[in-house]
Formats: sequence, C-alpha cells, structure tokens
Amino acid sequence: MKKALKIIENVILELIIVILCGYLVLRFTKKVEIYKVETGSMEEGIHAGDYLLIMKQGNYEVDDVVTFEKDGKHITHRIIRKNGNKIVTKGDANNTEDGEIDESAIIGKLLYKSKLLNFVINFKYAIISLCLAGYLITCYFEKKDDDKKEEEVTEWKIKY
Repeated sequence: MKKALKIIENVILELIIVILCGYLVLRFTKKVEIYKVETGSMEEGIHAGDYLLIMKQGNYEVDDVVTFEKDGKHITHRIIRKNGNKIVTKGDANNTEDGEIDESAIIGKLLYKSKLLNFVINFKYAIISLCLAGYLITCYFEKKDDDKKEEEVTEWKIKY
C-alpha cells in the first residue's frame, strides 16, 4: 500500500513540475498570456471573472475567439469577418460589432478558459507551499522508516 501511494505521489509531483515548466517556457517565450475577463460581453461561453489562457498564433480564422488590444484595453471577442489583414470582431452577448482592426493588434487566440485557473492564480503560492510541504513530510517519514529498517537489520546481525 505504501509503495502504491509513493508511486501516485511521485506521478502527481512530476506532472505538476512538467506543467509548471511548460507554462514557464511558454510565458518566457511570450507565446502564452493570461487575462482575466472583466465584462460579460462573451456571456454564455466566457463569464466575467474567468481567466483565459491566450496563445499567439500565426493565423486567425472566422469564429476564433481572440484577444486584441484597442485603445490601451485588452478585449476578447469572436472574429465574425475577415478581409485580408482586416478583422471585425463581436462579443457573443453584444448587439453590435466592434470596429475593424488590423490582424497585428491580435495578441492571441483563446486556448483555455477556466474558473479553476482563477483559483490556481490567486492561491499559487499556497498551492506550491502545500505541495512542497507534503513532499518534505513524505521524505521525512520515508527516511525514518529507512532508519528503522536499518536499525532492525543491525540488531538482527548483532543477536545472531
């Protein structure tokens, strides 16, 4: 049973490390950005308070949900028309289209959205601390078990 728990613990820890390393590489290469939704302009699919994982793409198509910068603000809306380098977007819950923008204003395409990401971002230091504490506690008890086994072997050798 202890061996199975140790295997599960190692797999979870390694998975967390791989995900964090992958995310950091993408962030440092500026291929991924995270934005928090402030309005309900994309309601039904994307809600105010959701966090969005936006990834830079080489090409954007009609129906892609993209984040772009306009007048110093970041806006996430759906592409409804594309004419060469010019793009027209609209929020799913809006009645009117946005003005035409240049494709170069697009920061990236929606890759993932989640309220869970909100939790992870807000409590990232607590989550990392808990994972590290759990790992250290496990290592401590594993070391104690190893010392106890070594003690038993030594006693057995001395007795016989």
